[in-house]
Amino acid sequence: MNVYILLSELFVYALFLAFVVIEDPLAVAGYLLALFLGAIVYKKKFPLHVRSLSSLYADNIKQVGLTAVLLALTFPFVVNGDPYWLQVINFAMLHAIMAVGLNFMTGRAGLICLGYAAFEAVGAYTVGLLTLKLGVSFWLALPLSGVMACLFGIILGLPALRVKGHYLALVTIAFGLIVQELILNTESVTGGTNGLIDIPSPVIFGYDLGTAMDLGFVSMSYLANFYYLCLAVLIFSTVVLYKLSNSFLGLSLNAMREDQLAVQCYGMNLISYKLYAFAISAFFGGLAGGLYAAMINFIAPENFGYSLSIIIISMIILGGLDSIPGALLGAFALSIFPEKFRAFEDYRVLFYGLIIVLCLLFMREGLVPFKRRIFKAFPREAG
Repeated sequence: MNVYILLSELFVYALFLAFVVIEDPLAVAGYLLALFLGAIVYKKKFPLHVRSLSSLYADNIKQVGLTAVLLALTFPFVVNGDPYWLQVINFAMLHAIMAVGLNFMTGRAGLICLGYAAFEAVGAYTVGLLTLKLGVSFWLALPLSGVMACLFGIILGLPALRVKGHYLALVTIAFGLIVQELILNTESVTGGTNGLIDIPSPVIFGYDLGTAMDLGFVSMSYLANFYYLCLAVLIFSTVVLYKLSNSFLGLSLNAMREDQLAVQCYGMNLISYKLYAFAISAFFGGLAGGLYAAMINFIAPENFGYSLSIIIISMIILGGLDSIPGALLGAFALSIFPEKFRAFEDYRVLFYGLIIVLCLLFMREGLVPFKRRIFKAFPREAG
């Protein structure tokens, strides 16, 4: 194990825990400002060290991920099972699953989607209806929530094939509104405005995840169970999308994003690739919705409104389009920071809109910009 990677991740983890501990909004603002200024000074004073650390991370991506996961496993114990922070981080992980999913469609394929919350709604209602009304096991309902969202992604993709840019954005907004109206007007099935109540918690080997976690030496809220479940799904989503992004499919979507006419000239079927992007992206939105329904035990149409779609797209713009680490960072930042400034909760959507505008003006590539691939031609060996 590389010591520099371990120490640097431990340092970042310690900074995050310090951020969790601080409660006063003014102290939080001062802390964030100090971190921001410190990062700028460090980058200017030690540019070679920053580049070497960046290369070290890029060359040891598996170790970086494994170390991050091991540190993440300790979080419920470090905060002593604090239900508030477990809830906050659980929501951050659900947002992160949606962000990496949306990033595949918007960042990688260049297909703008402003109605992504609809896929989470489809996944949430799939799990809610299957487990509550049909008695299906959560462990079967969860993948089905992704599959159902995937089908809705294809349904959205079909009319969206003929439009692009601003017109595609309008189509996706309309799609989100249609799904919400569909839920509201099928009251006999979805509960309408009342939503679905008492959705059962997952049970694994006779252990109900809705009960407190008791390890003998420590007892924590049931949210600790969902913390590890959300973490497992987040790791699964990140690994799958990382593999897909670096596959031939991911490269083809990049090419399609850059120049659709050019890739058509090379014989690429744009219709198929667009549908792949819609379907795969929607699948992960559905998974996040399924987890949400099981964790909260209650879902209603207002949980999946247009503002949620704006929040998710803000996350990937802040983190960096087409950057999986950026999507994760943006999701955690925009999920956790507002919790420290709850006094300004009424201005939350305004805050997200401001972030989008500032990023588009001054930081178009986001916090963790996507690194373009450079392919080198190697001479063939003689013989």
